[in-house]
Amino acid sequence: MTGKHAAPKARSRRSAALRRTVLTTTALTGLSATLVAASPGWADSDRAVAGHAAAPARGLVPQYLEPGRGDADERAFLQRNRLLERVSGKINGKLDVPAKIRMTGRSCGNSDIAYDPEKGRIDVCYEFVAEVRDMFRDAGYGKVGERTAGVVSETLYHESAHALIDKLRLPFTGHEEDAADQFAAYHLVPQGRKGQRSLLAAAQNYDLYARQEAGRVDFSDEHSPSAARAANYRSYLYGAAPKRWAALVDGKHLTRARSAYSREEYADLRTGWSHLLRPHLRRR
Repeated sequence: MTGKHAAPKARSRRSAALRRTVLTTTALTGLSATLVAASPGWADSDRAVAGHAAAPARGLVPQYLEPGRGDADERAFLQRNRLLERVSGKINGKLDVPAKIRMTGRSCGNSDIAYDPEKGRIDVCYEFVAEVRDMFRDAGYGKVGERTAGVVSETLYHESAHALIDKLRLPFTGHEEDAADQFAAYHLVPQGRKGQRSLLAAAQNYDLYARQEAGRVDFSDEHSPSAARAANYRSYLYGAAPKRWAALVDGKHLTRARSAYSREEYADLRTGWSHLLRPHLRRR
């Protein structure tokens, strides 16, 4: 059963176990969801940050709401890198989306990016940007800003897939979460080195989440385990450009046995999503 025909449900990038971990951490730091709900600056009726052109009547529409206390740097990061504008622009440039889908930067009181089908909105939580940045920094990675931007871009494509499956009534087989991951790869890999580095950053981010999941993976969750999602992204990268990404076949994160099928996996991904989207391509 596809997400479209199930009861409306917000679609998140992360597993329920990881969301519970984040909510617990948020509560411990005092940034409770109750406080957010009580703040007039964070309500659904928030005005968008001034200075942007009038929103289009259809398609993916980026907007930034006023940040809550402590979230100004994260909003500035998104705006400076134009992440919402870049992803929405790429999708709008290719697809004729009959509905308006807001892609809204906001303070949420928790760390996530999720599509809400009832509101027709992708919530881009400023707290998610901070969490990803801090995870890379704490793990000792370099180019933290670039990696954080890559993860946010991948996540925006992932949640946009849920929105398009909903609004365009796209049929697919398998798990919607896996299909949404493939949609992210479908868009990022052809963008060259920058897009491919974004996909690799997402894989590395899932490596870090996999450490948090250690010993408590819920195999009934609608999301695949983080380690599997990281391996999938590495497989797609290697399958798309085996020479460029030969080092990804390290026997740990991507085995030689799996890599033998990587080209076929990536080709199937391209064929499948191209077929689904063909009826909705913009006429030139």
